[in-house]
Amino acid sequence: MRDTGIPYAEAGCGLEAHAGLAREALNYLVSVRGQDSATVKQEHFDHFMQAISTDAVFDPVALVDAMAARRLDATTVALRYVPEAARCLGERWLADQISFVDVTVCTERLHGVVRRVDELLDDPSKVLGPSALILVAEAEQHTLGAFVLALHLRAAGFSAVARIAPVASELTQVMASNRFDLALVSLGCTAALGSGAGLVRTLRLLSRGDLCIFVGGAIPVSDERLLAETGADRALRDVSALLAEYGACVAARELDRSARKAVSLRRKSVAKGDGVEA
Repeated sequence: MRDTGIPYAEAGCGLEAHAGLAREALNYLVSVRGQDSATVKQEHFDHFMQAISTDAVFDPVALVDAMAARRLDATTVALRYVPEAARCLGERWLADQISFVDVTVCTERLHGVVRRVDELLDDPSKVLGPSALILVAEAEQHTLGAFVLALHLRAAGFSAVARIAPVASELTQVMASNRFDLALVSLGCTAALGSGAGLVRTLRLLSRGDLCIFVGGAIPVSDERLLAETGADRALRDVSALLAEYGACVAARELDRSARKAVSLRRKSVAKGDGVEA
């Protein structure tokens, strides 16, 4: 799992993305509403925030171990405390309590925590569910959410791979070396719409249409417009709805596949002179 970072591809996206960090808890796609806050204890959270804000050398391994000493397992740290810390950073930035540099440094440290937890959770024997490919479109400034989402899915038994703004050759290689059941494309701002649509088209081509593609994120547009402009199968704003939405998408694709097969059989029958095509 890696994060290459995203350049400032289009003007205006940076401000949208930073505001989205506070408004949407990094990203609608990775928010689990009503759950995170209930499990985050203030005493532990204060310690966590102090650790990522320190001027001293930061060690994610030491921080995860310190949280474990407080009887907080690594999964809880990544799925509860990291998103809450991101929310807090966004709110402080919007309130002019911390600088852009502070946000950048602390966010990179949160990435370090997530990477450390990912190493600890890397156990192929626990993969029981579908395989997911998570893509962050070009122009997105905050990529932490994609990796938190990957951890959410792995904790639920999924296999998950995350890539940041992949070019066509990289996406082709990933698709060729893995079999994915679904793909999730995250968009954080309107400037990323074009890139997101391009990713969906490439996924359709490489999978030959046999892939459920979701699109979502903190992008401030309606689901209807999101689907119309990207061509994805479904819009997803909450990871807790993924399983139900994935099941519905698979069922719809099976119906469509059966309908196309029936049409093909009728046409073959007509070609042989066995009947008349309706």
